[in-house]
Amino acid sequence: MTYRFKNISGRLNALLVLEAVVRHRSFTRAAQELNLSQPTISRHIATLEDRLNRALFIRNGNQVTATAEGERLASAISLGFGHAESAWEEISLEVNTNEVTLACSFGFAENWLMPRYAQLKQVLGNTKLRIMTFDGSANFDFSRVDIAVVWDVSRVSDRPFFALFGERAFPVCSPEYLSRNPTIEFSLEALLEADLLHFDIGNTGFINWRLWFAAQGIDYRIPENAHQYDTLPFAVQAVLDGEGVGIGWQYLIDQMLDDGRVVKIGDSVTNREAAYYLQHREYTDQEAGIKNVIAWFKQAIKQ
Repeated sequence: MTYRFKNISGRLNALLVLEAVVRHRSFTRAAQELNLSQPTISRHIATLEDRLNRALFIRNGNQVTATAEGERLASAISLGFGHAESAWEEISLEVNTNEVTLACSFGFAENWLMPRYAQLKQVLGNTKLRIMTFDGSANFDFSRVDIAVVWDVSRVSDRPFFALFGERAFPVCSPEYLSRNPTIEFSLEALLEADLLHFDIGNTGFINWRLWFAAQGIDYRIPENAHQYDTLPFAVQAVLDGEGVGIGWQYLIDQMLDDGRVVKIGDSVTNREAAYYLQHREYTDQEAGIKNVIAWFKQAIKQ
């Protein structure tokens, strides 16, 4: 059976990037809107151009102008996603009083929430929990969800929130990778020569390799040809597969440390006292589902 959207499957993020660059006529402003780094924007565009074997932009210094092919594709993207956005808004306006909607990033959902999901379900009773995940948070409408795990509470500034945990990060790798490269555990010079895996954190301010090495007194610059993972689960999976050394965040990777799937091989660096927050809408005493989920999060972060 032929998949209807085989040509664009797996490239939706790149297509959204293309539409933003064409609309803004700027890589920089598109990066700001999508909360991505400019190298990530450039990489997405290069991927599309390689796949299509067509230039989508004419580059003249810092100026970019869409080619006819770029304009044509961006127009189709805007039309298609515009219809999807309208349908999404209509559906999301439908209220289900027996359902709680929780939004969080892909990485938080897979690495922190999923291992504890069975515990959370126990406190919900007959209330259904709907989980919505996002990649970059810039285009996500948090006002349409009941509860959200965020790192920027200003997006819906009138909602109550409380800190979940701070940011504490350190290098991690699989036991197999460490056995092949034992010196990386004790030598920063050896670690610099290792296969460093990069998670593209965009403009969120989370710790990356540059910040981690800076805390060790080393001026490190990410190589231009470094492969950067766009989502945390893929970066973590690369670590588990023994492809190299990645940055691991306490709380998100604790379960993997406990069961021995990854090992910590360097010092911890603390960047912010609060990196994740739980933000929620105001609720009534009759909305037991929201109340129970909030209470569960407060208890879970103490364990």
